[in-house]
Amino acid sequence: MLSMYGIDSLVYAVNENLRGRCAPPGRNIGSRAVADLDVDRIVTVALAVCDERGAEGFSMRAVADALGVTPMALYRHVKDKRDLVGLLVSAAVLEEALPAPTGEWKEDLWQVACWARNVTRRHPALSRLRRALHVWAPSVLPITERWFSVWQQSGLALDLAMKAGTMSSLAIIGVVEEELLFERMIRPGDDLLGAAPNARLAFQQKGDSEERFEIIVRSLIEGLHAHLSRAAASVTTQKIPGGARRRARVRSARRQSVGRSRA
Repeated sequence: MLSMYGIDSLVYAVNENLRGRCAPPGRNIGSRAVADLDVDRIVTVALAVCDERGAEGFSMRAVADALGVTPMALYRHVKDKRDLVGLLVSAAVLEEALPAPTGEWKEDLWQVACWARNVTRRHPALSRLRRALHVWAPSVLPITERWFSVWQQSGLALDLAMKAGTMSSLAIIGVVEEELLFERMIRPGDDLLGAAPNARLAFQQKGDSEERFEIIVRSLIEGLHAHLSRAAASVTTQKIPGGARRRARVRSARRQSVGRSRA
């Protein structure tokens, strides 16, 4: 797995070679760069460009400049920008292996959520590019399968498990992206916060982001499961005919009465 320092060092070395400090300027350097070009090298440098320049600054020309080649040279290896972003998504996903299942569905959901957060925080601009260009890399779908499969192990009916998987995924993605925005946000000035004491306290608070994320995600998982379980039980009860419901209440009252008398 390439760390950010490893990627940065590689880009620096590539750029230094392409500048040709010890070689006379000319077409030989560019020709050598084109000859050495392959998909792996393009992806490595492109991921570093994405991290450094963000979604707004990422372009085929920016990647070509970092490699010391023309944009046309890139198109011999990748179809277009969307294709390149798909390759970057796959590379980012493969940087960290998905955690092995524990057999406990809540813990498995928590670990996958942590994995997704780690990937997003390492390459925040990549998430925005993927959504903007509607990229679905093959490496992403197994993660989607894993997420919904674990929810199906929770005991919820299939339709409710799918609903829980969708809602929890949306919420967790939102939390991670808001985390990133909040960390880079320029806070309101004291002149604005003076009349809003609660907002001032909210902006001043300092906490452990890891702990905060865990509380949010675990509460979300438990709360969704409890809510959908109750909703399913309520629907089942409503389907029972009125007479049967009354008889069930009588039997329940009798059992409670016997229990109290024995106590």
